Amino acid sequence: MAGKREEFVSTRSRIEKLGVRPGQVVLVLGVEGDCQFMDELRTRGAIVRTGGKKPMDMIFALFRHRNDLRRLRSLVPRLKADGVLWTLRPKGSPDLKEAEMMYAGHEAGLVDVKVVAFSDTLTAEKFVIPVARRGAHRPQNDPRST
Repeated sequence: MAGKREEFVSTRSRIEKLGVRPGQVVLVLGVEGDCQFMDELRTRGAIVRTGGKKPMDMIFALFRHRNDLRRLRSLVPRLKADGVLWTLRPKGSPDLKEAEMMYAGHEAGLVDVKVVAFSDTLTAEKFVIPVARRGAHRPQNDPRST
């Protein structure tokens, strides 16, 4: 008879699970009103932006409905080659399913590498530019792009 499976509960903070490091330039789109998250980013030492054109180390973007996925592709040029795009979506929503989010990320040329419970109501999926294509990636407003 198999033993009882023990549940692993991480003791890492949300910001640690999301991989935010001090000094990273982080763009926040759609969750600027989450004061706790914004405080966590700043306390971690991230440089928080809610706009701007410079290449970002990390982007957190909220998508509530499948129609919002049209914006996803336009975020890729805003990432540094080794940057991270965290897509946030409502948990269990019939308006935007996990498979739709994954498909949109793949269609934008990204690979999904991790899923994190962002909050009680939001799930976060981590997307990155594939390593093999990072050398060719030119973020918008990157001097090498001209």
